[in-house]
Amino acid sequence: MADKKTVDKVKELLGGHVYAPLKEAAEKWLAQADEKYGDKFDDLKEKGSEAWDKIGGFADKYSEKAIDANEKLGRVSDKVAETAGKFAEKAAPVVEDLKEKAAPKIEELKGKAAPKIEELKGKAAPVVDKVTELEFIKQLKAGVSSLDEVIDTFSKPEMKEMMGEEAAEQIRSHAEAMKAAGKKFCDCPACTKAREILRDLGVDLEEPEAEEAEAAEEPEAAEEPAEAEEPEVTE
Repeated sequence: MADKKTVDKVKELLGGHVYAPLKEAAEKWLAQADEKYGDKFDDLKEKGSEAWDKIGGFADKYSEKAIDANEKLGRVSDKVAETAGKFAEKAAPVVEDLKEKAAPKIEELKGKAAPKIEELKGKAAPVVDKVTELEFIKQLKAGVSSLDEVIDTFSKPEMKEMMGEEAAEQIRSHAEAMKAAGKKFCDCPACTKAREILRDLGVDLEEPEAEEAEAAEEPEAAEEPAEAEEPEVTE
């Protein structure tokens, strides 16, 4: 399932060089994802704000109690001066102790709330309509080059002329080494990012099931009806 990290990856992909159909599909997907994710993000921020308000309320209530205690001590002090002095001396360290104990508890609550809010942000999945997502997946797949395609492309004279023979040979040799190691796809930044996004969307090109499912989706060519044989005419 896509999440905020997937949205960020798509933005990174668009920051590089991508071919026009993929760029168009990615921008359309991102527009919907950002819009829907933004709504959920605002909702999470509101819930997070409520959590901080509760923590703040806890601190305010404690402060009110501390002030109330001091006021009571003051009233006692007015009525019984000598006793109040002694009582205040005994009460002061108790109040300070309560403050010291409450402070780390408040910080602990803040510490627990912060990562939970971040976790909820990450889980808020952008909702994109099926047609837009399928088109984006289709263009992402088309944007990932197989190693056979890389080897073929960088073996061509025109590519060697454009890039320089040494650079083209380095890329071709790297692709052949990867293929010999059992790899299937180009590992350039654009292809790697596209495959990461595909995995986030539930498509792993390394899985044979993905290729079989794709083949199964393609409609089979209808067989042409056999021409009827003309009956033999016997004289």
